[in-house]
Amino acid sequence: MATTLDINLDKSGGLIPGGSCPFGSLPGLTRNDNYVIRLRVLERNANGAYTDASLTNPTFKIGIGGVGSLPTSGEFKLTANAGTSSAISYNATTTQVLNAISGIVGNVLVEGYGTTSCGWLITAATANTALSFGGVTYTLFPTSSVLINTRRTYGTDIKAQQVVELSRNPAVFSDTFTTTTGDGIALNNKQTGSATQNQTYELTIGNDLLGGSFALGFGEFSVAAALGTTALSLNNLLNGVTGLTPNNVSVQDNGQRGYIITFVNQLGLQNVTTPLVLDARGVISPTFYQTTLTMGTVQLDEIFIENDANTIAPTLEIEITEGSKIKTLYQGSASITKDLITSGSVVPAPTSSYYTKNEADATFLQNSASNIDATNRILYGASSQKSVDYGSRVLTDSTNTNQVQWGTAGVTIGGTLFASSNISLPSTGGSKIGTTTSQKLAFFGATPIVQPTDANAISCMASLGLFNNAATTYGVFPNSSRTLTTTVAVWFGGSIAANDFHSVTVSVTGSAINDVVLLGMPTSVCGGLTFQGSVATANVVSITAQNGTNSAQNQATATYRITVIGY
Repeated sequence: MATTLDINLDKSGGLIPGGSCPFGSLPGLTRNDNYVIRLRVLERNANGAYTDASLTNPTFKIGIGGVGSLPTSGEFKLTANAGTSSAISYNATTTQVLNAISGIVGNVLVEGYGTTSCGWLITAATANTALSFGGVTYTLFPTSSVLINTRRTYGTDIKAQQVVELSRNPAVFSDTFTTTTGDGIALNNKQTGSATQNQTYELTIGNDLLGGSFALGFGEFSVAAALGTTALSLNNLLNGVTGLTPNNVSVQDNGQRGYIITFVNQLGLQNVTTPLVLDARGVISPTFYQTTLTMGTVQLDEIFIENDANTIAPTLEIEITEGSKIKTLYQGSASITKDLITSGSVVPAPTSSYYTKNEADATFLQNSASNIDATNRILYGASSQKSVDYGSRVLTDSTNTNQVQWGTAGVTIGGTLFASSNISLPSTGGSKIGTTTSQKLAFFGATPIVQPTDANAISCMASLGLFNNAATTYGVFPNSSRTLTTTVAVWFGGSIAANDFHSVTVSVTGSAINDVVLLGMPTSVCGGLTFQGSVATANVVSITAQNGTNSAQNQATATYRITVIGY
């Protein structure tokens, strides 16, 4: 069962005592438990009191792990416009990194960065040269990220620099939050009145409500009360409502911040058909941002193993994003204890089982002239008809006229195959079906056709059933799994400075890193511009226009054909 934790946070940063953190610190957590986290962001008003903060479309992230933790094994890759590097060890030397990326960038310098073995500084060899890498986590373990930041942007007399660092991902993480107002206020008919019992209502008030007022109505009359009104005060207010008359209503505390409302005396021991109704529009509810943390992750187990302890204290961090502004609202230790009762069930070990002689004999058909003739090596079917003469390697019918015989020379068929029969050929050898162009052939349930005359190889194979006609992509190069193509209008953002480049990205669903990208050019391009394409990330293609001239060029919006050959 999930446990709900209410965490109050200061918009300017920090944990506010209250909710599930009454003393300003997080409660202890247990591995393999689920926790419903409800974040409430507060700020001080003009009087210095905390109220719900004014937020604009906020998003949140919460993670538990080690700050600055590193992967312990595995490899990663770096990408550039020219392709993807070979695999790089998580603790590679600067020379190993340089060798891995030498094929995808020009001449660069690689140095160590920071105090760990998982950081590298890559510097362009010449000034005014662009440097832009992407990262692929590949086989990094535990789950990690490749962080790439620009340390220095290229320019005249400035060599571009980028920092590549590896960082272990949080052991527990969530960025899926929903907005809720928490527990509310409700009026329920607990007991309908009769000749033997009084009509009774219960007004429940959630602990999350902040204040305000509510109203109770009876017919056309109503009375308002502030949240937190005592049972005695509410009793007096209701007994003053026209239609109820004095002493016909009894209000008692329900022991949970709410009330039990009973019709008595003149309205007792009867079904009061006029209902008591609630108007809760004046109640002030807080805003919670809710998510669920599952503490049963393999990454969390690894931290227990690495620390060789039953209780660990990793860092819990809560981050908020409003627009482009990112802020850490809280970062502190979270005490997590191993669970005593682990999940899973005990499966009994298999026990030995033995057959008696009679049981073993019963599993075999006995030798006879009507089912199995072991002496002559013949199997019989229904009505004692010969079916398989395995001594002579023959399949036959009862008349022994239609046979399939196999031997060193191959297989001989002495009859006619039914139209519904299937023929399976070996994957190697020189088997063929048909000797003339008028003989029909098809595969995979396709309608049989004569030799296709289509000029397009893909169309020919689709006609034979070798390709699914419903397929949308076909690989056309060796080892290619698919070919994607689309046309798109592209604008490179205006004037491209001399010896500079502009890049744009285009969505091509199905494209992947390492795919080949071909560009079909429009009818008019600026002289001196060269164009190239590459897959930037999954489903996204980057198109770059490079100005190799000494003057600015402005390529107008035009339609390009993008063809992606997948592997």
